[in-house]
Amino acid sequence: MAMKATVTVLLFLSLFGLNSSIYRKHYYVNAMKQWSDAQQHCNTNYDDLSTVSNEELQTLSDNSQITNFYWIGLHRDASNPSQWRWTGGEDATGVKWDNGEPDSWYEECAAVRKSSSKPHDVFCSRDLPFYCMNVFELILVPQENTWEEALEYCRQNYTDLGILSLDVIMKEAKDKSTPALTGDVWIGLRFIAGHWFWVNGEDLGYKVWSAGGEPQCPAMDQRCGVYDRTQNAWKPADCEQRLNFLCVNEL
Repeated sequence: MAMKATVTVLLFLSLFGLNSSIYRKHYYVNAMKQWSDAQQHCNTNYDDLSTVSNEELQTLSDNSQITNFYWIGLHRDASNPSQWRWTGGEDATGVKWDNGEPDSWYEECAAVRKSSSKPHDVFCSRDLPFYCMNVFELILVPQENTWEEALEYCRQNYTDLGILSLDVIMKEAKDKSTPALTGDVWIGLRFIAGHWFWVNGEDLGYKVWSAGGEPQCPAMDQRCGVYDRTQNAWKPADCEQRLNFLCVNEL
């Protein structure tokens, strides 16, 4: 059975509008596949094989499940073998290859060596584990809704209320909520049945509570989570407050 781990990294700041940003989430698939089969798996279950920056490769390679090499979405252009491309079609410029790489016209796919966190050109027929990705954007909605109304709005128009589950997304939340008309903004954090959880079911392992810490048994009117723009942290709030909110959208 294929096992997966999740690594979230910043993709780039969107130029399409003031209130949106884009990031990608990488999923390690611990199944041995040829490059084309890995791409098919990613296209079926995610968005694509992973597109990564040189800086991101170190984070991906730190995964303890990897022992040697792993596939990413980098390959030679069939019509111009001297050119490397990402599976999304972008030219792969600025790639920091390992020493002496690429070294063969016949090796048409790129795999990253764990020990160096740098790509090698290798035969596409090798069986290796791989990283898939999904691409998301974080969007500020500058209208004032209750938490339930915000949740419904995000699910009808995007994917869900904002899930701020890693430091890089917290930084995006800080940036994207700057134009907000309310001091706090709703996020997809809720307290039910004795614990806090993200509305998409994601683990609450990463925590950035305000100075008071995680409320273990909040009052009945303090069981929805907000992003406190002043403290750059989460805190409980009355679900009936009317606040701006952050949505997440899978692209």
